[in-house]
Amino acid sequence: MLRRGQYSDAILSELESQNDDQVEGMSAKVKMLKDITIAIGDEIRDSSKLADKMNDSFDNTRVRLKGTMNRMLRMAERTGVGWRVWLGFFAAVIFLF
Repeated sequence: MLRRGQYSDAILSELESQNDDQVEGMSAKVKMLKDITIAIGDEIRDSSKLADKMNDSFDNTRVRLKGTMNRMLRMAERTGVGWRVWLGFFAAVIFLF
């Protein structure tokens, strides 16, 4: 006869089996979360590299535009035509082509 608080071997075995099933389910979910976290980390690293490349590209473009503007201003000073006229001329050429 079983006393209060005691369980049969069949019940204990069933509870242990249920615990094992739940642990396996939780382990699978943890693995899935780990894989997702790794994928997110990879995506962040790739995005950071792309942002750095874009930043470098924009910086190079800024330097080139500054140099072009300085050359245009020097050319405008030499020809006696105002820089605004040259800027308008280049803008018109860019819009046409």
